[in-house]
Amino acid sequence: MDRRKFIAGAGGAILTSHASSVFGTSNIANLNNACGPTTRLTRGPYLTPNSPLRSDIRENSPGVPLKLELTVIDDRWCTPISECVVDIWHCGANGLYSGVDNIVFNPDTLRVSDQAINMKDKSYLRGHQVTDENGKVVFTTIYPGWYMPRLAHIHVRVVWRDVEWTALDTQLYLPADVERAVYQTAAYAARGPNPIGVDRDIVMKGDAEAVRNLTVTLERDGDGYKGNFEIAATSL
Repeated sequence: MDRRKFIAGAGGAILTSHASSVFGTSNIANLNNACGPTTRLTRGPYLTPNSPLRSDIRENSPGVPLKLELTVIDDRWCTPISECVVDIWHCGANGLYSGVDNIVFNPDTLRVSDQAINMKDKSYLRGHQVTDENGKVVFTTIYPGWYMPRLAHIHVRVVWRDVEWTALDTQLYLPADVERAVYQTAAYAARGPNPIGVDRDIVMKGDAEAVRNLTVTLERDGDGYKGNFEIAATSL
């Protein structure tokens, strides 16, 4: 039986005695106030195994600095989860991922072409950390570039204590006004603005509400930006 259905449906027999000492009264109070899991999205073709354990994933990649704080909470108890491995990866200002053959799409048809760009000898803009007792990790990276046929995004994968069935894959998006400003700066300007909107994005397929829910709020931070995002995932 699913552990959450069991806990939620067991009634007073479990929740008023033994469970109160195991889970704590504050957690019991949250049974009817679940946070709800963060929207899952495909991890895509560009995840690589054994990403480096590091906070600064830039490797001198050109681009506008971005400090990204992620907090992982339990989607039932709404409390921070420690010991989660949080992987992030995204493309550079040039629209290319490291560590892989980058798929090239036809810009007119948005179909896969027979071309690919090999970046397998690179490892920039990838890394993982383990959440602390507050469920937090902080990455230093750059604002991602764009590539056909996607909105600019950052991939995130969360796994609790290497328990694979707890894995949550999602993608984070960035505010449109910030993107317009960023894509006018030196590292991005030659490629211009992203021609792909939510309606033509091959993953989001017009789901503007989902994009809004997965958009990181950003504020200026020196010559770059900083933002934070809360991810509700599964633990035991």
